[in-house]
Amino acid sequence: MRVRLAALFMLAVLPLAGERIWTLIQDRDHLIAENLEDLREFGEQVTLVQRESLASAVAVTQVLAREASRLMAEPVSCTTFLHRLTADLVGIQGAIITDADGIVRCATSRALMGVDLSDRPYARQAFASHRPAFSDLIRVRGTGTPTIAIAEAERDDKGIPVALAAVAVDLQWLSRISALTRLPKGAVVEVLDATGAVVTRTPYLESALGASFADHPLFQVLSRTAEGQTRAVGFDGVERFYAFLRVPGTTMRVLVGVPALDVTVAVDEQILLTVTLVICASIIMVLLAWWLSERMVVAPIHHLAQDVRDAGLDGGVAVNDPEVREFRPLVSAINELGQRLAERTAELRNHNGRLAALARTDGLTGLANRRTFDVQMSAEWVRSGDRGLPLGLIMVDVDHFKLFNDNQGHLAGDEALKAVARMLAAACAGTPHLPARYGGEEFVVLMPDTDLSGAAEFAETARRLVAALAIEHPSVPSRRLTASFGVAMEIPDAGSSPDSLISAADQALYEAKRLGRNRVSIARTDDVDL
Repeated sequence: MRVRLAALFMLAVLPLAGERIWTLIQDRDHLIAENLEDLREFGEQVTLVQRESLASAVAVTQVLAREASRLMAEPVSCTTFLHRLTADLVGIQGAIITDADGIVRCATSRALMGVDLSDRPYARQAFASHRPAFSDLIRVRGTGTPTIAIAEAERDDKGIPVALAAVAVDLQWLSRISALTRLPKGAVVEVLDATGAVVTRTPYLESALGASFADHPLFQVLSRTAEGQTRAVGFDGVERFYAFLRVPGTTMRVLVGVPALDVTVAVDEQILLTVTLVICASIIMVLLAWWLSERMVVAPIHHLAQDVRDAGLDGGVAVNDPEVREFRPLVSAINELGQRLAERTAELRNHNGRLAALARTDGLTGLANRRTFDVQMSAEWVRSGDRGLPLGLIMVDVDHFKLFNDNQGHLAGDEALKAVARMLAAACAGTPHLPARYGGEEFVVLMPDTDLSGAAEFAETARRLVAALAIEHPSVPSRRLTASFGVAMEIPDAGSSPDSLISAADQALYEAKRLGRNRVSIARTDDVDL
């Protein structure tokens, strides 16, 4: 009962709490979607800034490419010009000019003079293409400074490369340019080349520049598509929401991310608070339901059950009026049912008494039946054996009873048996003897605490009383109904059984019949007839 009421309260509370939590989860999803859309817009802005910044470097490269062969003809003047150019232009870290074979003839760094760059992918791409070529992240020889190179070839009238100009982009300048974009609080902007190396990072982190993350799961996501949004663990181990785009005309990708916790913390805290309140409210409701059910339902039911139990133990049929008004119809029904049960119980007791009597008595004669005799015989045998007392037994057989039935009819035979039974019952009245019908026209008399002479005397008296009934039996010489008696007695001991006494009495009865019937025969070593 308590559990059911508590569950009922929970059914009332949980749907409301579930609806609130579901709303918060939807709000959380909407918030994440809005932030991803904002990130995509920020990414587009950063990509545009990067593209414009690189466009200025491309323009410088194209100007140098047009004058490359002329400048290369005067190496000293060329070197001076390149130094002045990189000093005046923001974002250009260095510049070189090579001949058609890729040998550096003019450079801002002496370490590069005479170096063969024909094996560099960006140089081969520039010689093969009529457009500027971008390198992946490289490091400047001599200084090891990370940079990206933009190269374009000068061609003759036939389109054959005659020289190549290249500039190195200042990556710190690109990072500062990205920082000028108004980004969300805590946002990180990273530009990666096609190999997964970090070209720029905002906020600027020198140790991150040039680091390669080709095997990182986030870069694997970036390499599969040109643009998109995702939630992943960043290169620094912080989980973020990311938007990524490719810088047009290059293999570089711009990656803009904000910490996932900054996006979802407010909604997550609200969801956690709601769940906590739901749990607390549920506990309070369960405890309240438990207390109310105990006070208003369970306790009255226990009192009612105790009243019903007490009424049953006291033999009454009425239950006290309950304190709870709703239980009164139940109490009235219980009282009515109790009254009916009491009446029914009395009837059953009477029926059971009659059934027990019928089970113990013979239906025709009213004496104890064979089953009752067997039970009593066993009990008296044990009792007599324990006390060392004699136990007598008389077996009675109505003489020529089959002939009587054949000549007088079965109804007359039944009446004759009833008369003999009444005589035996009357003879045993006031004594502990048990007369019983043994079967057919045979009767037995169980005689506790009776020795052989007492049993024989009783049997002789009973024989005379049967004869005194004067029941006509025309088919025998005496012309009246008589009976034969076999008497036996035994003091039970551990090595004997009731069967021995019954057998002795039976043998004595057959002896009485053999000697002519209508007599008493005693079971002993020397037969004595009375």
